[in-house]
Amino acid sequence: MKLKYLDRIVGLVILYCGLISCSSTKNLDEKNIDPKYKLVFEDQFNGKFYNKKYWSSYQTKNGKSPWNKYVMDDAKLAEVKDGNLHLRARWNSKTDYPETGAIQTKDKFSFKYGKIEVKAKFTKAGQGGWPAIWLMPQNEVYPGWPNAGEIDIMERLNNDAFIHQVVHQTNGEAKKNSAAKSPVISPSEYNTYSLIKLPNRIEFYVNNELTMVHEPKGEFAKRWPFETDFYIILNYACADKGQSGVYFWPGNVTSTENFPYEMRIDYVKVWKYVE
Repeated sequence: MKLKYLDRIVGLVILYCGLISCSSTKNLDEKNIDPKYKLVFEDQFNGKFYNKKYWSSYQTKNGKSPWNKYVMDDAKLAEVKDGNLHLRARWNSKTDYPETGAIQTKDKFSFKYGKIEVKAKFTKAGQGGWPAIWLMPQNEVYPGWPNAGEIDIMERLNNDAFIHQVVHQTNGEAKKNSAAKSPVISPSEYNTYSLIKLPNRIEFYVNNELTMVHEPKGEFAKRWPFETDFYIILNYACADKGQSGVYFWPGNVTSTENFPYEMRIDYVKVWKYVE
């Protein structure tokens, strides 16, 4: 009898812990969100075009960095249809270079403290592909990159079954970053990529699992640039075949057969932290 009684107690404890675990992995949904957070931005990408009240195309062929070297302001590279934003990288057979899509909320929407969640999947990918969801400072505390900081919520390389999450900053002497790899994901299925930005603390999540915390400690304490507004960038970058001589993180394109590459974004939501 005592053993049966103990078994019942153990079973109840396991059930309780399981319920606690489930409750801690809920989506960052406005119905379940902490009352300290207020939904201030939501784009479900309905209609035929992205909302130009909030988004604009990244400057065409800015070319200052590998990620934006081949950006073009072309509707087919950032197309809204079927309730998704379709960000693409395509190959131009005439020029023998890629053409890539990128949109941003710079000068239109930014937030200082709060939560952001993006639901996305990768429908086509290949060597040289480099889609990303990330944040840059609207109002820089320290001028220039990487002094001003960069927060990469999601970066995927090639056909990887995991993603990278990276914070860039500097101590004034050299480039520094803090990086994590996510647990294995199902790239062709929707996954959620989230970030909580608070005073002196940045938390990263994939499918509601905490993957990294970045704080002003050690070498990161000297010049902490994140107590300011950041805006959103969504893009699908791509390398070339190596003919430009530029170094691309995912490596060069080795075949153009699987183009266009594509990332579909179901929604972007931002909750402001209310003190």
